[in-house]
Amino acid sequence: CEVRDEHAARAGSGWRIPPVVDSAPLLQAAAATPTAIEYVEGFESGLRRAAEDGRPLLTVFRAAWCRWSAELGQGVLADPRIVALSRRFVCVAVDADRDAATCRLFGVDRFPTVLLCDASGAEQFRTTGSAAAGLADAMAALLEAGGGRRRIAVGRPPAAR
Repeated sequence: CEVRDEHAARAGSGWRIPPVVDSAPLLQAAAATPTAIEYVEGFESGLRRAAEDGRPLLTVFRAAWCRWSAELGQGVLADPRIVALSRRFVCVAVDADRDAATCRLFGVDRFPTVLLCDASGAEQFRTTGSAAAGLADAMAALLEAGGGRRRIAVGRPPAAR
């Protein structure tokens, strides 16, 4: 679609379509609002960046063959609240087929799985499934707690390391 600053008339109808409203403020607001989560390539580099920046880590474990992983990406992870909160995290996407070792490290055997970790990599929250139950609230709570090591939600216990 294109935004046009011209008047248009419907042919043969005898009525005119009102002029297009100045859309510049709407376009600027949309450009300033992030619409997708930005991911760091590789878990280890994401963990290093989290430690350097003192930011918590959001890790999404997914598989290309899993329809629920695709649904998570198009649904919950596209939610404007989640996207906005993600700007204060270091975000990493882990592909199960390319990085099975990281999946094993965290005991991930179901997809999608989302983990929130503090800046040191200690797991604080885990949710599994395309609904990612409680993710936005857990992200907000972790940020409010300063990304500290206090566990913010009871989920499946962290995998033994």
